[in-house]
Order: sequence, then C-alpha cells, then structure tokens
Amino acid sequence: MRLTWHDYRYYPYERELARREIAGLFANPRLAEAHNGVELHADPDHRLVDRLTYFSKAVNGTCTLHTAQSRLEGAVRRGKSRQATRYSVHGMHEYKGKFNPQVVRAMLNIFNVGQDQTVLDPFCGSGTTLVECSHIGAKSCGVDLNPFAVFLTNAKLLALSFPASRLMNILKELELAIASTTGDEAPDDDNERCRYLRSWFSHEVLSSIETVRRLTERVAGDVSPVFLSIASNLLRDYSLQDPKDLRIRRRRSPLPETSFEDTFIAGARECIDRIGATQEILGMRPRLGQACLSDAASLDLTETYDAAITSPPYAMALPYIDTQRLSLVWLDLAKPRDISGLEAELIGSREMRGSPRRSLADALTDNHSGLPDAQAGFCVQLQDMVGREDGFRRQAVPVLLYRYFASMMRSFRAVRGTMRPRAPFALIVGHNHTVLDGVRRDIDTPAHLAGLASHSGWLVEESVPLQTYRRYGYHMNNAVGAETLLVLRKP
Repeated sequence: MRLTWHDYRYYPYERELARREIAGLFANPRLAEAHNGVELHADPDHRLVDRLTYFSKAVNGTCTLHTAQSRLEGAVRRGKSRQATRYSVHGMHEYKGKFNPQVVRAMLNIFNVGQDQTVLDPFCGSGTTLVECSHIGAKSCGVDLNPFAVFLTNAKLLALSFPASRLMNILKELELAIASTTGDEAPDDDNERCRYLRSWFSHEVLSSIETVRRLTERVAGDVSPVFLSIASNLLRDYSLQDPKDLRIRRRRSPLPETSFEDTFIAGARECIDRIGATQEILGMRPRLGQACLSDAASLDLTETYDAAITSPPYAMALPYIDTQRLSLVWLDLAKPRDISGLEAELIGSREMRGSPRRSLADALTDNHSGLPDAQAGFCVQLQDMVGREDGFRRQAVPVLLYRYFASMMRSFRAVRGTMRPRAPFALIVGHNHTVLDGVRRDIDTPAHLAGLASHSGWLVEESVPLQTYRRYGYHMNNAVGAETLLVLRKP
C-alpha cells in the first residue's frame, strides 16, 4: 500500500511523527521509502489508514482512500499548498498561543488512543486537544483557570455535535431578527459591566454588540455559545482597544467600515460551512468532551485517564486574560474588577497579587516548595544576575520563574494521580528567555519541566525538538521561538 504525503512543505519532525503514527496504529508495520510517500507493508485496515495525519491518501491496487485529515484540510485550504490549521472548529476564535492540531492528532495516533479511551488536557486553552479527540471519537476532559477558555472549548464541542443544517437555519432566523431591530440598544445602566463596555466601545458599536447578544440568546437558545463565540472573535476589531496589541492600549486606527452585524453574519456563515464540511467527512458524533474551570495544580477529578496531551503555559507568559478581557466582560464570565486577579492566578503569569515579592523572594532563597536542585539553583543564579538598571519586571523574573516551577511541579503530581498505570503524557513546551543586566539569559523550559516531572514520579521517555512553525493570532512576533515535544509516562 502506497501512502502519499500532502502537497505542502514538511518540517523534518512532521515526517518523523508520520512514521511513529504508523508504528502506533499498525501491528508490525514494515516501511520503505517511495516517491512522494512511503510503502506500507501491513494489514490494509482502511479504518486505521483514515486516521493518519500526515498522509493525504493511500493507494492499494485500484483502491484509493483519501484520509480524513486531507479532506478536513481540503475543505479550508482553497487550493493553497500549505498546511491548514483552521479546519473544523479550530478557527472559530483567535486564541493566543494555540498549538498545532496536527501534532495533537498525531500524538493520539502514536499513543493509539481508541474510542473507548479518555484523554486529559490539564491546560486546555481553546480546546485543540478536545476537538481532535472528538474527531476520532475519543472521550476527553479539559481543565483551565481561564473562564473564557472553558466557554470557548465547550462551544466548539457543542458545535461539532449539533447538525450544521440546524445551525444555518438558526443563523437565518437570527439574521432576520437583527435586520428588523430598530432603535438604540446601547445600555445606559450604571452597573460595572456597562460602564466598562462603554469605556471600550463607541456608542454605535456597543448598541450593535448588545443587540447581537440579546437576539442570539433568544433565537439560538442552548446553542447560543456557538454564535456568541463567533461574535466574541470580532470584539477587539470593533473596540477602542488597539486590536494588534496584547496589552491594554487605545487604538489609533479607524474602526472597520463594515457593520459589526454584517461581519458577524458573514463569519458565522463561514464557520457553519466548516462545521458542515467536518460533519460530512466524520459523520455526526455525540458530545464526548467537556472543559471544566479548575486548576491543573489541584485536580479533583473522579475519572482516570488513558493519556494526556497539552501545551502548558511557559514562564512569564504574555497576558491571556488581558487579551480576552472584553470577551470575558461582554459574556458576563468575569467582572471588570476581577480581571487582574484572574491573570495573577494563571500558571506562568507575570502578575503578582496577594503575595508580596519579598515573601516570594524568601521562598526562592529557602526553596520552600522543595524544587529539585537544578531548578531551585537556576532561579538563584538568575537572582544573582539581576542588575541595578533592571526595571521592576526584570527584577521579578527569578521569583516569577520559581513560582512557575513550583506550580508546574504541583501540576505534574496532580495529573499523575489521575492517570492509569503506564499512561503517556505529551507536552508541547515552548522555550523562553529573559534579559538581565543587559545580557540575554535563555530558559530551557523543556529541560526544566522534564526535571520537575521526573522529581514528581514521571518517567521521562524522550524530548524531541520541533522546528518552529508560525503560530497564528495576535502578535505572532511574541510567539515562542522554539518548541520541544516532551513525552512522559506514568510508571
């Protein structure tokens, strides 16, 4: 059987993952290099071939099978010869730092996750792992401390389990309701939410977004999270916030000329088309996944898991909550006064609240959290490198890194307690760096997390460098420059 590559450029690690997929799915496969692909000598199980990520089709005699992945990507590539990452519901909403869905699908195959198994993502973000689990029919659970991440993930899973034809009918009804609306719907209430929204949206836009929200909840009912997520994706573009800046800064560019309502309807139609294409390829599937608002460092889950796949935060991560604050407030997921507190709670946050820097510095010096010598010592080294001219943010780097290491160690222990014996755990980990006293200091986050995982009772099976790919979303220039696939296993 000849397996053919997709027609886009591959990174070397992707071809390596492709071969590992075959080894994970097929019993005793034999491979041979072939023109534009590989020859697979194994039982030609079409169900397993269909699961492959990095091959476009399989040819066995006169029979040709195009893989599900090639059809999913083909539905959105529109003739472009590059890897598509926004297929299915992956492109429903911009989300800073979301990781490559193809890598997730490949790891599910390498781990040979079946439909009777359950996968955990302890830092689920926008739900990439849970969506890919849904695509293969596996159960999944995602955990995140960000209320918007949980909302968006569950909206994506809901969309996949609801017939696209019915979503389109709801959209048509919603479009008629919006068109028939007259009058000003900008709220004049003096509550905290309304005051905040008035400060970040023009009167006209605020009237539009409130109209869309009210009518969506009335018309869409139980599936309103799908449409609200699509609308939420437009908020930054139509706000007084600079849409290209992750931090809170006022825009200087003009607002879009197309109305919010028209852009929302067009975006919803495109998203539903992609959902429909996905359902035609994979069939209708029951909702098998769920995201929960919880801390990965203190999991209290009753189920045990067969595998875990995640992309954890990195130390001193850019502000997730600040980036999504307009959505959080508009959707009533958080009060404006709680935004900074939510940011500080996230693992890897740059914010410090509730614990003075002095107490964190004491914890670092005395190693209160009991970090391994390598990680505790590295933080002390950074502390000694802080220069007199370094500002507040850079002075805080050593203690923030110590707090991050301590939180990740607790997370490794918590996740380990939920996994079955011999269960694998894959992490896509970004590297990081800082500048202290004018000198760049590299932070080998994958190596440090491997040390923390080992100290927490995990077996470290391998660490695979991944050639960088451009993440999409706000401020791609701030994206992690290199990544590593870290594979752990519970003893």
